[in-house]
Amino acid sequence: MTEMYSFMMISGQEEKLFMGVITAIGYASGGNKVYMFFTMDALRALTAESEKISLNGTKNLKYYLDNLMDLAGDDLEITACEFGMRVKNFKEEDFVYKVKVGGVSEFALKSSQSKATLVF
Repeated sequence: MTEMYSFMMISGQEEKLFMGVITAIGYASGGNKVYMFFTMDALRALTAESEKISLNGTKNLKYYLDNLMDLAGDDLEITACEFGMRVKNFKEEDFVYKVKVGGVSEFALKSSQSKATLVF
């Protein structure tokens, strides 16, 4: 049976963005479904800025996000928080990835259906 894991991506800190995406890759590689909810400063990971975000000795964040999308395929769902978008002045056209715009009530539903919820 395939399990679903939910990720609440809040922080814009490079280490947390990387760890969230790398952990999601790990779950997806195990054949699990992944739901990621990006809000506040973490929304920047979904923009062209992801090409500029890197850690010492790594490729940029976009590389890992692209790998996650290729690996997970239809078993990956990414939602951008509508409230976070308003607070941080993001528009849907700012995103370089196909994302759904939704609210925290959707995250509450998805996380209640998940085996675990991880917060980064």
